[in-house]
Amino acid sequence: MNLEKLNPEQREAVLATEGPLLLFAGAGSGKTRVLVHRIAHLIHDRRVSPWNLLAVTFTNKAAGEMKDRVGNLLGRRADDVWISTFHSAGVRILRKHAARLGYGDAFVIYDDGDQMSLIKECLEELKLNPKIFNPRAVESRIDAAKNELIEPQDFPTDDFFNEQVARVYELYAKKLRDNNAMDFGDLLLLPVRLFERHPEVLRLYRERLHYLMVDEYQDTNHAQYRLVKLLAGERQNLCVVGDDDQ
Repeated sequence: MNLEKLNPEQREAVLATEGPLLLFAGAGSGKTRVLVHRIAHLIHDRRVSPWNLLAVTFTNKAAGEMKDRVGNLLGRRADDVWISTFHSAGVRILRKHAARLGYGDAFVIYDDGDQMSLIKECLEELKLNPKIFNPRAVESRIDAAKNELIEPQDFPTDDFFNEQVARVYELYAKKLRDNNAMDFGDLLLLPVRLFERHPEVLRLYRERLHYLMVDEYQDTNHAQYRLVKLLAGERQNLCVVGDDDQ
C-alpha cells in the first residue's frame, strides 16, 4: 500500500497497528485519510481479513464516506469491512441476538415521534401533568440515563421531579418491551447488557474483531465507551481519533 502521500505523523499512525493508540487530530488534519489508509494497510500489507475489522463513527454520512474511500483503495475487498455508526452497529448486533434479552428479532425501532407519543401516553397513565412534566424534558432525562447505562431500577430519585421521571421511565421501558420496540438509547444500552450478561456472545465478536477504530472519540458517551471497551477485549488493538479542541 502506497503511503507516500501521507505526512510522517500520518504514516506513523497508519503503521502503528498493534495495541491501543490515541490520535489527536483537529479539523482538516487528515484524520479520515489516516483511518482509511490504516484499514487498507492492515488488509493489503498485513494480510488481515476484512472480516476482522470494525470502524465506527457518528454519522451515516461519515460512515458512507469512509466506506467509499476504503473501496477506492481496496476494491471489492472493502465490502467485508464493517464500517458503521454506533447505532447501526447496535442494530446489527441486536438483530442477531435480541432473543437473549427477551425481544423478537423483528423488533421495531421507535423514532423521535414514536418516543414522544409513548412518553405522553405514560404521563397520562400515571396522571402526571404534562405542563409540569414536560414530555421533551422527561424524554431527555431518560435518554441521558440510557447513555450512562442507567436502567429504570437504578434511576436516581434525589428530588420530586426525578422521582416522577423514574416512574415514567419504568412504565416507558415496559411498554417498549411489550411492543417489541427499542428507542435510540436502547441501541447502545442493550448491546452492552447483552455482552455483559452473555459472555459467550461477546466471545463471538471478540474472536471476529481483531482491530477496532473509532472516529470522533471525544464525542463518545459512557455507553459507547463501554461497548468499545468490551469489544476490544484482551487484544486491545483499538485506535481512537479525537479532536481535543472540541
